[in-house]
Amino acid sequence: MTTVEALTGPRVTLRAPTLDDADPLFERACSDPEVARYMVWQVHPDVEETRRVIREVLNSGGETSWAIDLPGTGPIGVIGSRRPRPHHIEFGYYLGRPWWRQGYMTEAVRLLLDSARRDPAVYRVSAYCHVDNTASARLLEHCGLRLEGRLARCLVLPNLGPEPQDCLLYGLALR
Repeated sequence: MTTVEALTGPRVTLRAPTLDDADPLFERACSDPEVARYMVWQVHPDVEETRRVIREVLNSGGETSWAIDLPGTGPIGVIGSRRPRPHHIEFGYYLGRPWWRQGYMTEAVRLLLDSARRDPAVYRVSAYCHVDNTASARLLEHCGLRLEGRLARCLVLPNLGPEPQDCLLYGLALR
């Protein structure tokens, strides 16, 4: 299991997800087809699947995951990263629909980027998004990442079908 440093911003705290987060994450995000639409995972059929993911997937296998916690509300989404190479962090995220377009994910991404900048081993960060996910593309650009290209047949996004989908690659050199 990965050790997760809590990151605190003006409105959100990024912290390690716990099993107590399963019910709110399921209700707010993981059971919502619109939230899961462009994700590499399928809509969770029940809260037990959310518990399993927290227990077995998040913060395992070299991935670092944070619950996006809104004080007084609890977890409203998740942001996670992994290192495909020692100098490179890839990240992804999801957020419950009631909190879309309010700046919460921008704040979470900036906290992750600030953490990456403090790590002298990290030279690059990147993220993928589906070519039709314009909100995510705008968010990445707003956070300083640049469009580096369109990757044909890059990722299977099971909520869109069984075939690999075209994605946009965004990146940022930190040093």
